[in-house]
Amino acid sequence: MDDSSSRVLLTLRRFIGVPLPGTDYYLHAAYPAGEASYRVRLVSASSGSLVVLLPRAWPDGGQIGTWWYAGALRATARLAHRGGLAGIPYEHGHRHAVVDVEELVARGEVSQDIEVTPSDGLDYVVGDLVGDPLWHGAAASVDSHLYRLIGFDLRTPDVVRVYLARGDRVLGVDLAVRDDESGQPRLVGWWASAKVIAILNPDAPETLAAHRVLVMSDEVCDEIYDLTRWA
Repeated sequence: MDDSSSRVLLTLRRFIGVPLPGTDYYLHAAYPAGEASYRVRLVSASSGSLVVLLPRAWPDGGQIGTWWYAGALRATARLAHRGGLAGIPYEHGHRHAVVDVEELVARGEVSQDIEVTPSDGLDYVVGDLVGDPLWHGAAASVDSHLYRLIGFDLRTPDVVRVYLARGDRVLGVDLAVRDDESGQPRLVGWWASAKVIAILNPDAPETLAAHRVLVMSDEVCDEIYDLTRWA
């Protein structure tokens, strides 16, 4: 089996221990169900258990982007929470009702497009900079010789300050979590780590220095840099 199952699990992991937004459903199980589906069990104190089958590929064979699963599960949980699954074909087992998300997509109840919320973007930035295995081993990687992520602060809905330990100093680096042109949350996968590595390039120290903010202080860090427009 390829690593797609691991990537789906790592994507959905962010729902462990917290209710899916706008619902009282909690994620209690997630694992492959053959080659066609990934099986998730949601549990609600008010509505009981619901098994959600997430497709591993589209009917035409098209691949599914990993982050689609986060939005699809949120949408399905919201539908179930407000009783919007009435009329959707269920499989009834001994303990759980089972809904196939592919059916919801076909009916237009769940979008085939990837949904990215501001929380997704923040989760991505933190995971990427800390070296989360969901994002690494691909096009970019953290560089522990240049920095270590030790914290973050969402300063505004549009800007997150990440705290990077570098030697005996802590840098506060401001990154935009929304796209300047569209105003929408940045798509996950824009490789925040690659941006940080580029700005900290020891062979080009003037690159970092050009973005230093001197009119602001932060008790958490020694220096502040504004990359909201550069990165």
